[in-house]
Amino acid sequence: MSDFIKLHTFNTFITIKHYLVGPPRPSWDLKFHLLWATLKSSSEVFHTKTIEQIQKNTSYPRPAPAGVTINEFKINNEYRHEAQVHIDKILKPYEHVLDTEWKDLKDDGINAEWVQVIEENNEIKKTILYFHGGGYYFCSKESHRTITGSLAERTNARVLAINYRLAPQNQFPAGLQDALAAYLYLLNPPKDAGFEPLNPKNIVITGDSAGGGLGLSLGLAIRDAGLPSCAGIIGFSPLVDLTRSTPSIQRDECVDFIPKITGCVIYAESQAYNECKEKSAALTAKIKEQNLGPKIWHDSFVKFDKRFLLYAPNECLAIPYVSPMLAESLCNLPPLLLTAGDDERMQDESIYFAHRSAEPTKYKGPSYNADKFEKSPFQTPTNTTLEIYEEMPHVFQMMDHSNTTKSYERAAEFINRVTSSLDEPLPPSSFNYVNIKGEFSPLKEHHKEVLKWEKIEEFTPGLKMIVLLYILPTIVLVDMVAPNERRITITANFAPITVKHKDLNFWDLYQAGK
Repeated sequence: MSDFIKLHTFNTFITIKHYLVGPPRPSWDLKFHLLWATLKSSSEVFHTKTIEQIQKNTSYPRPAPAGVTINEFKINNEYRHEAQVHIDKILKPYEHVLDTEWKDLKDDGINAEWVQVIEENNEIKKTILYFHGGGYYFCSKESHRTITGSLAERTNARVLAINYRLAPQNQFPAGLQDALAAYLYLLNPPKDAGFEPLNPKNIVITGDSAGGGLGLSLGLAIRDAGLPSCAGIIGFSPLVDLTRSTPSIQRDECVDFIPKITGCVIYAESQAYNECKEKSAALTAKIKEQNLGPKIWHDSFVKFDKRFLLYAPNECLAIPYVSPMLAESLCNLPPLLLTAGDDERMQDESIYFAHRSAEPTKYKGPSYNADKFEKSPFQTPTNTTLEIYEEMPHVFQMMDHSNTTKSYERAAEFINRVTSSLDEPLPPSSFNYVNIKGEFSPLKEHHKEVLKWEKIEEFTPGLKMIVLLYILPTIVLVDMVAPNERRITITANFAPITVKHKDLNFWDLYQAGK
């Protein structure tokens, strides 16, 4: 009952604010404003929850749109074994910074589902392979049925969505292995699958946020392993730079529901989190002790004793299949459609990725990949369409807005174009700004600022190494201003006190606060 009262009070407050003060952006109606506020409120208190609680609370099934059917099944582990052969091959240069636990399968297959509209005399030839978002550690195929159902409705395609293994219980490249296994399943299904092997030119890989990044990572893996390429890849606000190096991550002008404070986060103590810390410390010690293989990271990645993210160790963040934006080459990929909101924090990485893929000789990537592009066998620019939507936050496709409708229309047009049997030439690469009226124009000047950013691969401590510890009634904000110096802001009874302290241990502070 108390949760209902809290929710009712929250919704009432936002409703009053909407009509008296106005929404954060003029085009947002009350429904959009309420959903944005709910997501923002939830994201700001994630750090008070255990990882297990977050995973459970974000994986509840959402209803699919009317007329859309869901058929759940399981992809056999034989496809994971087949995928492992290819993953081992492409990850050979990086094996010195990876553990092998991802190869130890703990279940009997990948939970998957077909999402489609069933109509008489309607033969569906196009297939969308969809990966859900959630920072690689939460959400599910069930939680994203609003998006997968909408895609099925609007594209006359059937959608295969999977529950890839999540961090921190399953580290990179477990999710990539599952993604590739699903793709191989489509190319060579078992006899009882109910469909014949698919022509890869009828498959479009799609995903949002982390799922969009996973889709692009899969595109690189397919290319590098020499497998048949799909028809195209769509990324809705794709997460392609896990180093968090681009300026928009900290831009004050953003009204995204993703908070400005990102990076290394301390979660509530739990089995999953404790195991993650132990395994992370052991792997980092092993990497330092053995000192094998080439260094594939910027020095700023390893100046801190905590992991930035749950998905992969800091030493792995620049691996192309972790942060696709930093790959030595983004050429020879299938046609791409990347969308992002003009008010989202991850906007810059979509912009930079799009330009690197379409104009490879102009934007070659990080310094630790110097000269690798020239040596890469992949030199043909990728046909890339980028669309930045006015007044939109991260993954606005899950919200009801005219720009959402336009985005789905553009996705349908893209899918029809790249899967067409007419073999017509594609429009040239383009970088577009889409206003509220659905009108297209070139990117604004502020969108191009990231193209001049000189620290594209560098983790900047003063900007991003920030931790929130909610220890009620006290809030402790730890801001990493230097590798050995933390600026601590303690708010107790709404009175902020800022102090500086060197060599402060995060975990000791958290335990003391408890």
